[in-house]
Amino acid sequence: MKSKFKLAFILLAIGFILLALDVDVSTGVKYPHDYSNSNNVIGEFQYYNIASNYGAKCTYKLIDTSGSSGSALEKTPLVSGTTDSTGTTQTKVIDKVYFGTVHIDIFNDGLGFILIFIACFLLKKVNKKFSYGSLSTFCGLILHILLKALPFVFNGLLLCNLAMFIGIAYMCSIILTTFLFTGGLFAMCPDVCCRDERKWGKITWFVSMVLIVLNTFVFWIGSDYSALQSLGKFSEGLLVIDILIFWIILRRVYYYLEQSYEKAVNA
Repeated sequence: MKSKFKLAFILLAIGFILLALDVDVSTGVKYPHDYSNSNNVIGEFQYYNIASNYGAKCTYKLIDTSGSSGSALEKTPLVSGTTDSTGTTQTKVIDKVYFGTVHIDIFNDGLGFILIFIACFLLKKVNKKFSYGSLSTFCGLILHILLKALPFVFNGLLLCNLAMFIGIAYMCSIILTTFLFTGGLFAMCPDVCCRDERKWGKITWFVSMVLIVLNTFVFWIGSDYSALQSLGKFSEGLLVIDILIFWIILRRVYYYLEQSYEKAVNA
């Protein structure tokens, strides 16, 4: 019985880490088709979505933005890489977007969802939050699979829009999943002696979610800005520290969690 709870506790910890961290590496495998660029939206929108989700490359062009009326993107584009000596103002923008190679996440989110699902299933008798956590985890896993499969089925602007909306829903599923299982764990140690651990555990969980959301948008916009990439890596380092503190706090109340599990199972 104690071994089952220990297994669930370890699976939750590993799953949380896998969901929170992202380290993409290229497989060298190409997508089955080229990306279909759209003229209906700016290149930046397409590049940020494709690069942050699937890896991408792009080319640039210079546009004349010295006019006083009309949209800058309606100006006649200049040849990429040229310099203008006539005094006109030029802005460098993204021209064309190309698929990179297929990327995989070393800290695979799909595996993280599976581990958390198993842990929540083992703890479902303790309280309903773990049962709801299993459902949320299953939904998150489906969204993860859909998000990775999109470029093999869709292309162009439709792919960008689907990736953005499913990506937002996917991030919400991560927040909801961690909220449910952490809430379930804190409900297992209602004793007064665990008050400080509950308070600081909730704070560190909240900080971790803020950092996850921040990292998502920093890496999204940072697809074309190396400075933001550096900021994202620094923020991810803070996230690692915060998660370690979170589980150290829970480790302090491990005895009470274990006792609560035994009571629920034997009831």
